[in-house]
Parts: sequence; C-alpha cells; structure tokens
Amino acid sequence: MTTSPALPLSVLDLVPVPLGSDAAQGVRDALHLVQTAESLGYGRYWVAEHHNMASLASSVPLAVLAAASQVTSRIRLGSGGVMLPNHAPLAVAEGYRLLSALAPDRVDLGLGRAPGTDGRTASALRGAGNYEEPFERQLGDLIAFGTGEFPAGHPYAGTVASPAGEGLFPPLWILSSSGHGAHVAAEAGAGLAFAWHINPDTALARAAADAYRRAFVPSEAFAQPRVLVAASVICAATQEEAEELSLPLGLMFLRLRRGETAPFPTVEEARAYPYTPQERAVAEAARARAIVGDPETVVRRLRQLARDTAADELMLGAMMPDPAARAEGYRLIMEAMRAAETQAEPAIAY
Repeated sequence: MTTSPALPLSVLDLVPVPLGSDAAQGVRDALHLVQTAESLGYGRYWVAEHHNMASLASSVPLAVLAAASQVTSRIRLGSGGVMLPNHAPLAVAEGYRLLSALAPDRVDLGLGRAPGTDGRTASALRGAGNYEEPFERQLGDLIAFGTGEFPAGHPYAGTVASPAGEGLFPPLWILSSSGHGAHVAAEAGAGLAFAWHINPDTALARAAADAYRRAFVPSEAFAQPRVLVAASVICAATQEEAEELSLPLGLMFLRLRRGETAPFPTVEEARAYPYTPQERAVAEAARARAIVGDPETVVRRLRQLARDTAADELMLGAMMPDPAARAEGYRLIMEAMRAAETQAEPAIAY
C-alpha cells in the first residue's frame, strides 16, 4: 500500500466535460482518476455540486461517488459539497447513509450554503419546496435525520432515515469561502473546508481556521478540529507546459461570467480564442487563482499555503480538459511532495 505524505493531500473533482467529449466519458474519466488517486496515496476524493454548466458533469455528486465506491477500496469519498439549500435535509441524510452502506467508514459529507449555480437554476432545483430556511436550521435537521437524535418537540421526531442501521451517517464538513462557515463547523463539531480556490485570501483562510479552532466543540466524528484547504492546481513536467494547460481554465471562467454553458474548452480552443483586452484580463485573473507550475514550484507553494493557512491537509482541484494530463499532474505533485518531505521538516507549523 502506498504511504501518504506527512501533509495529507486529497482530490477535488468537478468531472469536466471537454469539447468533443460527453458526460459518459467524463464520468469514466472521473472513475479512472479516483483509482489513480487511491493508488498514489491521496486521502480523499470529493466531488463538487454544480448546475447549469455544460462543461461539468458533477450536478449529482452522490451518483459519481456511488460509482467510485465500486472501483476503490481505501480512499475516502465525499461531497465537496452538497449545496444544502438545494435539497431537503432528509433526502441528503438518506443518500449519504446509503453511500456509507456502499463504502463503509469511507464517506465524508461536505456541506455548503451557496446554490452552486445561478439564481434561476437554484429556483428551478428547489421547485415548490420551501428550503429558504437558515443554513443552520437546515443543518440541524440534517443531523437529526442522519443520527436519529431529535431535539425535544421536533416536528419530525420519530422519522427514520433509510437505510436504517448504526454507523451510517458520515462525518460532516462545512465548506466556507468567506469565513462564515467557521463558527458553524465549530459548533457542530464538524471539519472545516476552506475554498481557497474560490477566494484565495490567505489571511482570511487563516483567520477562519483560527476562529474555528478556538470555538471547536468535540464530537463523535471529530475529537479534534480539522482544517482542510482546497486549492486549484495545474501541474506539468515544465512551467511552460503547465501554463499551456491552464489556458482552458481562463476561457471557461470568462464564459461563465457571460452566462454561457459551453463544454470545457481544449488547450487549442483557448489558445486560438480572439480575446479582447477586457476578456483577456478576466481570463488571466481566473488563471491567477490557480497554482500553476512544474512539480517543485507547485509543491513549494502548496507547503507554504499549508503553513500560512494552518491547514491540516490540502485538497487539490486540477481543472484540465485532458484526463491523462490531469492524472499525470496529480502523480507529479505526490512524488514531488514526498521528495520535499524527505529533505525538510513537514510543512505544518502552527
């Protein structure tokens, strides 16, 4: 079995669907990626919930994770995350209890309070359901359904989330990109996952981690606080190749900003796109949020990020249209991380 590095690394997948491909191939690529990640020693494989995007096939993370549970045996599988306002808490509790039955002791339930899409699509997702309750109340209902432990007088007390059985409700992680989730995670005794790839404000991430640790209330799932920081990473054998592979990321975000839902662009498409100066600035700003480079450069920046944010582990999202290049990037990072750790002290130093 491959040993994990001292600074644990995990994988965040959005299941990209490049131009010329389709969702079926995107899911097959995702299953190959999770197997590769497991063989390399990555600790977790999470899938993020996104909607109304032709470039991604991650609208139902649970479906991808259920398939992944059948082709892996060790890596933890989780949502990064379920956008709770889009769903009835009972449905989430039942879905992830069932996933735990498929992958015992390997499931994480990450939860976010953003819709993961535009307002119109969020309204369509929720339909006639009334899920406009405060996130904290939804979270409380989810925990009650998941554990079967309801507060006195709860209107749904006695409802049994299926499948029934002990130990099926997974550990909770609260996602945050603004720091708001830190106190929610602390009070719930959950893990904190900071989305640095969305908001690369290192000082804010550190402040959220510190506030979370100060207020943390131990739980059955987490005896100690646990901070995960997610970063967007494009890694290749050389800096030049990595820069080339990052071009589609910029064009994808430009199109999202314009409300377009085209497939994930290829390198060739992104290179040939006739950017206006304003468009190029938007694309470059999106690429600047990612850590891009050769393995040594990427690992140096990741270790610094862990120190600066007081992260217990890092989760890496590699948004590239070529699945082979994506898998190779994860391999290069893991090998470079192990090499760096044999030459220096571990990255975490609070």
